[in-house]
Amino acid sequence: MDVLLVDDEPKNLFALSALLEDLGARIHCASSGEEALRQVLKRQFAAILLDVRMPGIDGFETAAAIRSLERTRRVPIIFLSAQRDRRADGRDSLSEFI
Repeated sequence: MDVLLVDDEPKNLFALSALLEDLGARIHCASSGEEALRQVLKRQFAAILLDVRMPGIDGFETAAAIRSLERTRRVPIIFLSAQRDRRADGRDSLSEFI
């Protein structure tokens, strides 16, 4: 199973990779929303773990772009954040991704 991890913090990518590799997943990493979108165009993923707060294209914008593609519309996206993001508080901001 191929899993895409997206986070601008290398230490977070390292920790998540180690955890998921122990479960037998093939891990692919991206350090930005832009890089994640490039990878999604190249490969099929069983799931995407996506940091909410990143410079440039943030996690919500990245998820919206992934959802706009027919072949990736149903790929599960799990949002990650070490900090509270006000946009995650409103039902409208997450409902489009569920």
